[in-house]
Amino acid sequence: MRQFVLPSDWDGSPDLRLGGRESRHLIRVLRLVVGDRFPAIDAGGRPYTCEIQSIEAGMVRVAVFPRAPEARPEAELPDLRGGKVKSDGAKAAGVGVDEGHGIGNRIRRFPRIILAAALLKGEKFDLVLRQATEAGVSRIIPLATARSLGLPSSKARLERQHRIIREALQQSGSPIPTSFEESAELRDLPARLGRQVGTRLPLLLHETPLAEASLHEYLGQRPDEIVVCVGPEGGFAPEEVTFLLDAGFLPLHLPGAVLRAETAALYAIAAIEIVAAEHDSWIRAQT
Repeated sequence: MRQFVLPSDWDGSPDLRLGGRESRHLIRVLRLVVGDRFPAIDAGGRPYTCEIQSIEAGMVRVAVFPRAPEARPEAELPDLRGGKVKSDGAKAAGVGVDEGHGIGNRIRRFPRIILAAALLKGEKFDLVLRQATEAGVSRIIPLATARSLGLPSSKARLERQHRIIREALQQSGSPIPTSFEESAELRDLPARLGRQVGTRLPLLLHETPLAEASLHEYLGQRPDEIVVCVGPEGGFAPEEVTFLLDAGFLPLHLPGAVLRAETAALYAIAAIEIVAAEHDSWIRAQT
């Protein structure tokens, strides 16, 4: 775990009591003791530092302190890659907040990404949730499409999916809280997206070269928000493609082999983030 995600029902109190799965993870898995500090974020992505105050039977009492977004986390957590987050602020593996790569810089560097992904069968959609969260997607909207094999989530499955997102946030250390919404019919997607924040670039990932422009050309104007619409196995039905194009989505074709739906989502997100992150360098190269 590279950061702790505060419970969604946390009321902002500086005194937090954790039980169940959360306390077991902190004490039994991470082996933290009284006095240990670790970084945390709340449901809105605001950064905090937590300190363990006491450990009781099945319960951990934690003090929660606000932390400036640009500040280094005051923590000393075991890092899954072998390093530790040093309380003295020394650079360590797994933090991602050294000079030029701080949380504030990461949030400013990338546009806000919304993933509208068709429901997939079995654990495939769980994989999409985990990978999209690790990659820093802001919203995930499951889509019911003509060729979707997955079904809308039951209460138990919805709880599991929210847990997958929470665990991915904690493991990856992403500063961007990923929201997971109820599934929507494809025809309801434009309304579900709501009012755009700044400039919005809606993209339809398609396996055939329908694209009117390259990804670099699409991202040249640095949109504030990007919607990535990914279909199910077999792709969107022709009438669905027509609907999305009429709704203002721009076709995006990424070169290479035809990918599985769960792979295509991460592939598209990664491509967008890399091109966006290197925007200045390739813009200079063109001039």
